[in-house]
Amino acid sequence: MQTPETSPPCLAQLQFLTGQPRRHYIWPEEFPVRLGRGGDCAPRIEEEGVWEHHVAIELNGENRFQLKRVSDAGVMVNDEPMADDQPLANGDVLGLGSVKLQFWLGTVQQQRLSTREAAVWALLAAVTAVQVCLLLWLW
Repeated sequence: MQTPETSPPCLAQLQFLTGQPRRHYIWPEEFPVRLGRGGDCAPRIEEEGVWEHHVAIELNGENRFQLKRVSDAGVMVNDEPMADDQPLANGDVLGLGSVKLQFWLGTVQQQRLSTREAAVWALLAAVTAVQVCLLLWLW
């Protein structure tokens, strides 16, 4: 099983803590992510106590993850009942019926910067060479 540090580059991920161990990766084009039994839910959760459309994960206006109520189904966040829509933090544990899953931020891959780094080193070498030439000329 992969840990959040070794997962593919995704926006977020859900780790199922109960039932069959599995992980669901959330890509930017999937938002809003609906959790439940319904056919339009991804991931589809068919365990006991999970409603057809139980809850959704959305990105709010500030590009932060938010848990949004879409039904009257009970949802627990870190063993506390969810009263209203609330922000999600890295590592939050969600309880939907008999299922517990943990929300993780996705991993980010750094862009390849070798061309930029080479250009900066070349520029530094050129500036150093010009300074050495100026010092020798003035001396």
